[in-house]
Amino acid sequence: MLKDLDLQLVYDSSEYDLVKDLQVPLLKHSNFYLRGVGFFSSGWLGIASSGIASLALNGGKAQIIMSPVLSKKDWEALQFGQEAKLDEALKSLLATRIEDLKTSLETDTLNALAWLIADGLLEIRFAIPRQIGYPGNYHDKVGAFRDEYGDSVVIHGSLNDSIQGSLNGEAFSVFRSWKEGQEPYLRKHFSRLESLWNDGNQQFRVHQLPDAIREKMVEMRSSKGRPYPISSKNVEEVPPIKLSVPLALHPYQEQAIDSWKKAGHRGIFEMATGTGKTITSLAAAVDVYQENGRIALIILVPYKHLLDQWSKNVIEFGFNPILCSGDHGKWQIEVKSKIQDLNIGAIQNICIIAVQMTAASERFQESIEKLNPSYTMIIGDEVHYLGANYLRKALTEKAKQRLGLSATPRRWFDHEGTSSIFDYFGDVCFEYPLEKAIGTYLTPYKYFPNLIELTNEEIQEFAVLTQKIIQMSHVNNLDDSKSDGLKIVLQKRSMIISSAHNKMRVLLELLKKTRDDDSLKGKPTKDILIYCAPGKHKAVLKEVAKLGFKAHEFVHDVNLHDREKVLGQFKEGEIQVLVAIRCLDEGVDVPSTKTVFIMSSTTNPRQFIQRRGRILRMSEGKTFAVIHDFFVAPSLDQQENFREMSKTILKREMPRFVEFASSSLNEFEARAEIWDTLKRMGMIHLLNEKPWEIFHTLGEEEKEINAN
Repeated sequence: MLKDLDLQLVYDSSEYDLVKDLQVPLLKHSNFYLRGVGFFSSGWLGIASSGIASLALNGGKAQIIMSPVLSKKDWEALQFGQEAKLDEALKSLLATRIEDLKTSLETDTLNALAWLIADGLLEIRFAIPRQIGYPGNYHDKVGAFRDEYGDSVVIHGSLNDSIQGSLNGEAFSVFRSWKEGQEPYLRKHFSRLESLWNDGNQQFRVHQLPDAIREKMVEMRSSKGRPYPISSKNVEEVPPIKLSVPLALHPYQEQAIDSWKKAGHRGIFEMATGTGKTITSLAAAVDVYQENGRIALIILVPYKHLLDQWSKNVIEFGFNPILCSGDHGKWQIEVKSKIQDLNIGAIQNICIIAVQMTAASERFQESIEKLNPSYTMIIGDEVHYLGANYLRKALTEKAKQRLGLSATPRRWFDHEGTSSIFDYFGDVCFEYPLEKAIGTYLTPYKYFPNLIELTNEEIQEFAVLTQKIIQMSHVNNLDDSKSDGLKIVLQKRSMIISSAHNKMRVLLELLKKTRDDDSLKGKPTKDILIYCAPGKHKAVLKEVAKLGFKAHEFVHDVNLHDREKVLGQFKEGEIQVLVAIRCLDEGVDVPSTKTVFIMSSTTNPRQFIQRRGRILRMSEGKTFAVIHDFFVAPSLDQQENFREMSKTILKREMPRFVEFASSSLNEFEARAEIWDTLKRMGMIHLLNEKPWEIFHTLGEEEKEINAN
């Protein structure tokens, strides 16, 4: 502690070595050092190295504000208020000086400087006159020290932190927080330094070290390990972790990895939702690590809420992930630093988990520029998204090993997007369909199609929009505006099916029956998930609450922290019903769910297959699951009066019905529910067709799929 030091009021260089007798002892007893200095050189580190080492051991941090000593030419390159030009001028000036360091410094000192900056123990900022052309520079010499007990010391004098400065005739006045009468001086010096550091000084503005220069300084590290001891209080020491698979893999998961390896470490796992694609892919990554002795793993996810879920999984395998999104601060610096650590052998693995949109940005691609492709692996979660034109930039050529994951990797009616996915990742190297997994690795389910009649008003509106679609589709060479107009009309017609008025009535009837049945069995009603149409979840929540259920929404604007809390309460039964729109479509685990009501679903197979997957994960006490599907079918009168339109509606619903019924425990019971309707319309043959075959007969519905 600082109080242990026998400090003098004034230290004069004629009597004391100001570095060894004053600065080093203060550093050794501190865990925070804030310095304002006119000139600073890394040569001073060689003199003060023992004090800096102790600061590191204490979990300490040094913050230094100095003058960059800009030349007249540098000033002329600047224009007042233009941040970018100031940054470029600093970058140009400092880049030259950084190169000089390599030849003028001893190796050990240079290495120490680089490690201190890489660890964040030494942060440098520059004080620059606010007035352009101002003849003076920042020339203060003050140092503030604080220990873990809150005691402080300030030194004020004429000494610069440089080798030359230590040779001059200099002196320091010393102020201690525990000495009567010195507190006001100490508090004033601390206050003005902190104000300057935070850019609150009226005479000088403060500019941070440009990222490009920081990166160059970090690259100067020449040793695999730090040249000083370090405390976990400040910088997390990353031990040489040996990555491992924390659980036994199923035989099909081992087969998947073998297939991927035989395909040259490239390919796609087309595995049913709930069969462990995440675990299988991470086990494949561990295999790559064991073969190469190191790995840089990049994981791309479609949504922010999947960052935390993947993070929990990779930690179990031994990774220490870096999360990259707009909500995760300056991840670029950490990514660059860790890549440099990996390249020099200071660490054996890094794991970068990025939202796909972030990964497609220039700053992300620039951050991973120095990755070595030979030991870099990329995992594309829900890989079908990466075929979108605006996300393809995320598919970096820096990764030699590539693995895509999806239950539905093909982008429906987007041949170009699908081709881009397969061109990058390779073909499907392993398939594990739902039929194989149910009963062994996934929960069996019962499927109940609940026939929903459209109101007469909805039928009339559907007919009007259909006629408009036909007219617009017959126009040759649609320009962008007319094409967008057609999509809007298609979406309006789609919403009639998704938001059919009678769905609410049927939902409430089914919920009452579920509640009453559970009451007779003496058990609480819970573990219910409801998917509804966009804009309808508030109304559904209100009506469900009226029945006495504890319900909660799970939509896009629920923040990540609240989502975790809600999912936890749902698992424990504190929330009985979750009402969702699309947020549960991909990646979110809710294995306790036993009953799902699908009030709304597009014709897109990816969506309804993912929604089914949310309920099929195994959970204790769950012997089977129940899917209630709201199957829109025109009434008998409507079928007779609007025969062709009724066929269009039924054909639109049939792919989902065929997919869900074919793998259910009660396939033929489900078929019986719609048999008469299909027979009357001459559409029984659809029951024997594959879902994808039905899609290709939808005609104009293809545009509707893309619109959704």
